[in-house]
Amino acid sequence: MGNFKFNMARYLEELISFKWVILGVIIYFYGAVMKNEIVGNAYKVGMVVNGWDITLNLLNDMYIIVYFIIPLELFISTTSILADFNYETLIRLGTLKKWVFRSLKHFWKKTSILLLIWAFMSIYMTIGLPFSWNWSQFSNSNHIYNNLNKISVFFQTPLSAFIFQLILLFLTLSLLHLILSLLYVTTRNKNFILIICVIFFLGGMAGFKLLPKEFAFLSPTTYFSVTKYLDSFNSPILGFGILLGLIIICLLYLLLLDLNKKKYFQTIKPYLSLLIYLFLCFLGIVSTSISLNSGERTILDVWIMSFRGSSSENFIYFPFFFYSIVFFGFIYLVNVYISEEIDRMGYYKIIRFRNLNKWFWSWFKKILIKVVFLLLLLTLLSISVGAITGMKLNFYTTVFNASLYAVFYHFFINGFLQIVFYIFSVFIVSWIRKEPVHGLILISVFMILMLPGTNPLGLIPVGLNSLVYLEDFSPFHITLILLMANFLVYLVIKYLFTKSLKI
Repeated sequence: MGNFKFNMARYLEELISFKWVILGVIIYFYGAVMKNEIVGNAYKVGMVVNGWDITLNLLNDMYIIVYFIIPLELFISTTSILADFNYETLIRLGTLKKWVFRSLKHFWKKTSILLLIWAFMSIYMTIGLPFSWNWSQFSNSNHIYNNLNKISVFFQTPLSAFIFQLILLFLTLSLLHLILSLLYVTTRNKNFILIICVIFFLGGMAGFKLLPKEFAFLSPTTYFSVTKYLDSFNSPILGFGILLGLIIICLLYLLLLDLNKKKYFQTIKPYLSLLIYLFLCFLGIVSTSISLNSGERTILDVWIMSFRGSSSENFIYFPFFFYSIVFFGFIYLVNVYISEEIDRMGYYKIIRFRNLNKWFWSWFKKILIKVVFLLLLLTLLSISVGAITGMKLNFYTTVFNASLYAVFYHFFINGFLQIVFYIFSVFIVSWIRKEPVHGLILISVFMILMLPGTNPLGLIPVGLNSLVYLEDFSPFHITLILLMANFLVYLVIKYLFTKSLKI
């Protein structure tokens, strides 16, 4: 009890210190300007406001969040970490894990004061306005000056939106400090932490101003404001899932913090490229799903729109880049494997397989199985993400005119043939040049061949497995082109094997 009174006294003493008073004054003046603007706008359109209009707008204002709250939080977090991390404290606590929890506790002692002042001023600014437990006429309107329309639709009362905003801030700020403290105890590099803070701040500004809605979940600012949050996520559960998922990852890393991490890193290192590739695929599918309206779309719409791709006549940047990540990213991984396999070629393998064709098919058939597995995995992942993000669990599509049979045929059959063509082509380049970088150059050429105006007739066998091609071509027509292309490049491989003097 004595300790509690002592800590409360210290807390109140800190609360009324000069720096926090100055902070309160700054927020007060900003809030006063905002209040006059909101009341003036409501008066212009002849609508009534109440206190919640001011409270929620001040707590969700992106300018005060980006240019005032975030820099302050980064300052509090970094100074708390750098001041508290020393070997005497570590020896006393015994483990790095305990230090991280202690750092989080110290961080919240100061951050709670900032949030308390911010929340208090948002309520204080309501003096002189009507009070109600319900949304005002202005909040419920679709007027251009009203920023609360979306949350007034989602939340039944403004009090629940206010509580949700506080919970969101609690999770976001806890995650922010956890990440910074974990990075610091891992690297012990002050400059690295400061660079991360600068990137976070600049990323917040860019995310606030530049990121389209599809990528809004990548912006830190999205998780600081309930209005921005609901504007970015069609399903509020998804945003919470991302936050909680990141917190769980941090906590799992905490369990490894005091162990010998070198052997874990050595175990993960060979699979790092694959894990990054799968993460990027997952990220692209999630962003596609978020961009769709969950109330009208189905789980198959997520699958189709994720792998829509681009054609010469129907080119959109996001599907083009996502196609490049999924298919050319996979080809890049195969290219690395092929280069290693060619490097490992020696007299032992020549004696074992007797001829190059047997050697080729000994590893190539395994890649074919992986291609089939990849296509199945992408489909299951898209459907799962669609179900999690609230899409209808119906097996029909609302975004494509082609029949589902044609879509399935095109995705699996033509997708398989297209990837095989890429692998054959990359193998030819690797066999001739024996340098992985030439495979990358070939992939770059493939990407150029997908740009607008380069393949209007669909005869160049690049990017033909994009689902958007079904709008202009029959899937069987594309199958014929890919079969012919694969046959030709395989003949080239056979020719190289018969003429090659490399072994």
